[in-house]
Amino acid sequence: MIEWERIERWDYVIDSVASEYCRKFEIDFEDIKQSLYQWFIEHPNKLNEWEAIGEKDAKNLIYRSLRNQALDYCQRWKAKSGGYETSDLFYYESDMVEALLPSVLRGDFNITAQLNLGRPGRPSAPNEGGNLMAMMIEIDFGFWKLSKDDRKILFLRYGEAMHFDEIAREMELGSEDTARMRNKRAIKKLIHRIGGFKPYRDEDTEPQDSLES
Repeated sequence: MIEWERIERWDYVIDSVASEYCRKFEIDFEDIKQSLYQWFIEHPNKLNEWEAIGEKDAKNLIYRSLRNQALDYCQRWKAKSGGYETSDLFYYESDMVEALLPSVLRGDFNITAQLNLGRPGRPSAPNEGGNLMAMMIEIDFGFWKLSKDDRKILFLRYGEAMHFDEIAREMELGSEDTARMRNKRAIKKLIHRIGGFKPYRDEDTEPQDSLES
């Protein structure tokens, strides 16, 4: 059982993560915060291990785990409020978003066919049933939440079909590699705007004494 004082030590990290996901999903700050407290209760051995290596490294590891905890909580909340099963939760991937962006940026939403963009062993989009138009609308919504520069590089790449060397000259980025990296980051930001990548399942570690016995 973790003492409350130990959890309070990390309140600044908890508040930071709760604020981030409160903004992303428009879910009550305190509800997210309570889910983050639950992580500490469920991972006492991992907390012992991480605190032993020093505060800086422990903070980074705890921050990463809490962000996954928050994402998992928010996705489950999204599923419940949307009326579909949590087992049907759908996560966009970079190649899928890149495949849909040209049509999204052209405003070509007149697609009525069903398209399953899932991977083997993974469900298609949840309550949309894999509906292409629903996914495109969601991507369009996320696109307009990006910064002006991120929208521009995505528009040049997927709306205008420009090569990265042309984008680098147009946006004065210095090199083709820089343009490619900026595009990759913009795609990641877009995915986070529409729910984020799939969170990993964080298991607690075994106590050291049990490993030695």
